[in-house]
Amino acid sequence: MRTLYRVIGVDGYGYSEVQASGYTTPEDALAEANECEKMFKGVDFYVETYEDEDTKERTYAHPNSVDGWEDIYPQEN
Repeated sequence: MRTLYRVIGVDGYGYSEVQASGYTTPEDALAEANECEKMFKGVDFYVETYEDEDTKERTYAHPNSVDGWEDIYPQEN
């Protein structure tokens, strides 16, 4: 697991929404939050941490597979 940072925006009614995510440093996320506050008036932004699972590389039956459909429909060699 790795720790990442995301920017959350809260409007005047209290509704929150993830504005951007996937930042590896809090400084990058804070810079994005400051930029969002300039662009979106009346919305408060803050930085939040979250844990993201490391994604594993998928192995398909055919070496040139892209999305998995190649595993369902066999190729002619």
